[in-house]
Amino acid sequence: MKNTSDKPTLSPEILKKLRKTRRENQTRFWKRFGVTQSRGSRFEQGMEIPSPVKILIRLYFEGVVKERDLQQARRNTTFHLPVIE
Repeated sequence: MKNTSDKPTLSPEILKKLRKTRRENQTRFWKRFGVTQSRGSRFEQGMEIPSPVKILIRLYFEGVVKERDLQQARRNTTFHLPVIE
């Protein structure tokens, strides 16, 4: 199936270039997207990236999602269910 989007795909080469342009190691770069260094390395080698991670990366580099948004989301990952009596 051909990509009909006008946006470039997140190829392994593009991901690695984005990371290196930012002068970040894999641990720092991928952590912001909730991905371990080892999995990020596999993405950079061509492993398929899950859609939610692709979406988050694209939104981040388009400026829709900021660094502080990602930090806040990481802090708020513990869910507290209301107590029902």
